[in-house]
Amino acid sequence: MSVVCTLQMREECYFSDMNERLRVAALQWHHRDFSSAEEFWTELSWQVKVARVDYAAELLVLPEYFGAGFPGAWPSESEWRERWSSMANEHDLWIVGGSFPLLQDGALVNRCLIVGPKGAVERQDKIHITPWEKGEWQMIGGSEWTVIDIGKAKIAVTICYDVEFPEQVRALADAGAEILCVPYCTDDLAGHYRVTRCAMARAIENTIFVVAAGGVGSIRQRAGFAHHHAESVIASPCDIGFPADGIVARAVAGQAHCLVADLDLALLREKRINGTVLPRTNLRRDLFRI
Repeated sequence: MSVVCTLQMREECYFSDMNERLRVAALQWHHRDFSSAEEFWTELSWQVKVARVDYAAELLVLPEYFGAGFPGAWPSESEWRERWSSMANEHDLWIVGGSFPLLQDGALVNRCLIVGPKGAVERQDKIHITPWEKGEWQMIGGSEWTVIDIGKAKIAVTICYDVEFPEQVRALADAGAEILCVPYCTDDLAGHYRVTRCAMARAIENTIFVVAAGGVGSIRQRAGFAHHHAESVIASPCDIGFPADGIVARAVAGQAHCLVADLDLALLREKRINGTVLPRTNLRRDLFRI
């Protein structure tokens, strides 16, 4: 999928809604063996309600494969869509629904549904597939990417391993993405640091916010999901007005948590034009083609 964003289009985006802030939440999900489908859906519905009603989140991001503890077969895409749409409409909330494996035209993909109020539904397949996913599941990568306008901001999704590829995120930023949502699933510290440190680097390189959501806990009933480690993070560029270290909020390692932060979109848009450094616009595109 090719998207061209001209300089004029970017400037119009930057200078509109300059007073906007967006409250986001990253759900650090507790992986476990659920005894029934009803128990799983009840827990998920409660977590979404807490994010919206208790913390007033407008955008909620869940982890990759967070439904691994669902008993038996994974829920179908139609069931995910129905459940997410119901919750999004009930709470007037945009939800980046983690991800789930899906058999599509005879091949397995890793899919994320992005659902908003009033029936809005988008999807993003994981583009870069890990060696484990290829070896164990013969999974294939998606071939399309999208930038989604949620009203106050434009968002994009990179699922776990995807965020380790700067070219993918640069293309999304060039197409207008202001918030990068990163559902991830890692079983050890090394994997966690690969994903979150790359996510924070992408925030600096592209002058974007990043919301990375992982899961914690253990699952016995599904092979390949025994252990999980996460320290979910909401990151910003490192510039005047943002936290100096680029960390807007960070969850407690290994603990289930709903991480919440207010994102200053006006500041982000201003820094995309007048930042201390401008790594996205200053890229030598005559030498490095994206």
